[in-house]
Amino acid sequence: MKYIGLIGILMLGAVAITLNGCCGGDTVVKEQPIIVTPGTTSSSPTIGQELQSLEDAFNRGVITKAQYEEAKKKILEKAGK
Repeated sequence: MKYIGLIGILMLGAVAITLNGCCGGDTVVKEQPIIVTPGTTSSSPTIGQELQSLEDAFNRGVITKAQYEEAKKKILEKAGK
């Protein structure tokens, strides 16, 4: 009877270790920036939302200052249609 209990505990430990390896542990998910570009979604974002997304991308270092300025210019030109 003692052995059955010991085997059960060992089996539960093995299952816990296995699940920790595939479902837990030190998994780190990096935050990815969301960049909204005109015409890629079914409901278009507002000009303000586009500018905010662009600024966020620049502040995170995803795009350069030159890329930021060029994209901002295009968004503002589109707004003036």
